[in-house]
Amino acid sequence: MTDRREPTIHNPALTVQCPRCSCVPGAPCLNTRGSRLRDGRVHLARTAAHRRREAARTPRAAGR
Repeated sequence: MTDRREPTIHNPALTVQCPRCSCVPGAPCLNTRGSRLRDGRVHLARTAAHRRREAARTPRAAGR
């Protein structure tokens, strides 16, 4: 049976563009030879960009 879910469900970092290999959101990262990274892996820079975006989205807790 084939898994038909979007790859971003498995790896939320795929929702942002990769600053290292310039892959568009939703596309897997590419290595220096132009081949896809294995098993849905992404560059560390892409994961960091996703974390920055999510941190900017979450409202800061009110000073309690």
